[in-house]
Amino acid sequence: MFLTQMEIEELTGLKQPARQIRWLLANGYCPDVRADGRPAVLEDQVRNRQLRTIRAKRATEPNLSVLDK
Repeated sequence: MFLTQMEIEELTGLKQPARQIRWLLANGYCPDVRADGRPAVLEDQVRNRQLRTIRAKRATEPNLSVLDK
């Protein structure tokens, strides 16, 4: 499934399709461009990117559980 146009506006903070596409590309997304010039972004792309961010944060956070001993 694809993000709705409202979700793309919320993600990018932009309303103009050309600016949305530039923002998406600059931020690591690979949008398809529809025949009407609007970007199309798969929900899975957003979800996978969020998971990578969460995993990267966990990998860089210190393990404070060793201090409880």
